[in-house]
Amino acid sequence: MTEKAMHKITTLKSGLTLITVDMPHLDSVTTLIGVGAGSRYETKKINGISHFLEHMFFKGSVKYPTAEIIANLVDGIGAVNNAATDKEITYYWIKSAAKHISLASDILSSMIKESLLAEEEIEKEKGVIVEELRMYRDNPTRYIWDLYERLQFGNQPLGWDIGGEESTVTSVTRKDMANYVDSLYSPKNMVLVYVGRLPKDIEKLAEEYFTDLPQRSQYKPKSYEKNKQTKNRVNVFYKATDQANLILGVEGFSRYDEKRYIAKILSTILGEGMSSRLFIQVRERRGLAYHVSAQHGSYKDTGSFAVYAGLKLEKIYEGLQVILAELQLISKEPVTDEELKKAKEMLRGRIALQSESTNFLAEYFGTNFVLDNKIETFDEILKKVDKVTKEDVQNLAKELFEKNRFNLQIIGPFKSGEKFERILNS
Repeated sequence: MTEKAMHKITTLKSGLTLITVDMPHLDSVTTLIGVGAGSRYETKKINGISHFLEHMFFKGSVKYPTAEIIANLVDGIGAVNNAATDKEITYYWIKSAAKHISLASDILSSMIKESLLAEEEIEKEKGVIVEELRMYRDNPTRYIWDLYERLQFGNQPLGWDIGGEESTVTSVTRKDMANYVDSLYSPKNMVLVYVGRLPKDIEKLAEEYFTDLPQRSQYKPKSYEKNKQTKNRVNVFYKATDQANLILGVEGFSRYDEKRYIAKILSTILGEGMSSRLFIQVRERRGLAYHVSAQHGSYKDTGSFAVYAGLKLEKIYEGLQVILAELQLISKEPVTDEELKKAKEMLRGRIALQSESTNFLAEYFGTNFVLDNKIETFDEILKKVDKVTKEDVQNLAKELFEKNRFNLQIIGPFKSGEKFERILNS
């Protein structure tokens, strides 16, 4: 599949952007609606409402009044459907056989434009969401990311949990939901994506189901307030676990900062795959962890570079020291030509594999357009990655891994963070 055949962008009469990616060799299609809504658009009082609404849209619409009807229709054609809420975007999708694209479009459009938001369903769903939050909080490998972002970004929307707190979830009202939908679920703040085997009249089909979306006001999120960091931050969340979970990170780069391509190479060399530096040092040579990885993630105005490890309880201090030593080493000495080449090939290979998934492509195009109002193609990304040099990687490591810039989040049976602070400050 060539990049040139990848995607086509058109604007429907309602102002809604339509992105189509025709893959005629497939028998399936993913239909996705992306919305510029997420937890960073919330106030403290309604924290968690973006995620709550994601649940409510599956609970019945004017045309399909109950969750059971929607589920039966989706199951009845052998399709799968789901949704996801992040800090800056929410999306809803159905993956079906290509011949059922009309029904998938009908269900999604009805969910988005005429959701019932029934009072009794809202009250029922509060209990469901509280249990979901508890489930995540009982899972340290997931919950540690919420705690880490709270530590790095502080008490502002980017630092709050996507799911909210139990107290905010249980106090949300139908009026809060209706007001929130009115402020963000507008055609100009949304995108419709079809990926897979598409009919010739796909634009006509999109117009049929998505023209009469209500025009609504638009609300802008609060800007992220950068806090100048002058010392390392450590937070220990006490939990009686059999394994210590650790994230060591620093503030990274926004979606619009060219340094993010270098950060991607750096995170690949450090912690992507079984030949990465951290995997070899932490797992293979010392047997301190089963899982260790590094990643860089971006928001509109900031980002984070983070190393995650699940370590033996009695080896957590040694594990932290080994991770810090690797970060210092990559700051002091250039990576090898072989490492740089391998990292670039790995990124190229991962994109090739992901590009075979209609869901991955729908999420990628939907997210990019909602957040950036344009699409950065895979070819464009890879050209920028190819330009990264060994000097770029070393200079970025020096910039990121300076003393006093670290944020360390731990989950485990530890009463104090003092020893962790001493290791970071040594």
